[in-house]
Amino acid sequence: MPAPRKFEPHYRRIIADIRRRVASGEWPPGHKLPSTKALADMYEVRSQSTVRQAITILIETGELYGHQGLGVFVAGDSENG
Repeated sequence: MPAPRKFEPHYRRIIADIRRRVASGEWPPGHKLPSTKALADMYEVRSQSTVRQAITILIETGELYGHQGLGVFVAGDSENG
């Protein structure tokens, strides 16, 4: 009998993928992330709140930063959130 698969919450999968894109240079510092709707579609999650949860965590860790009305961006060395 195969071992049961561990469930990974969607927001953690999104965080891991955003980190991968940043680390690979696909999304460099200053890059504007797609909208939460576009990210929800991209990651095939039903709820935009799942995407917002991932983004909030990455903002809290200093990996992303947001500007009201402008969007969410990849942080670099000079950004202070």
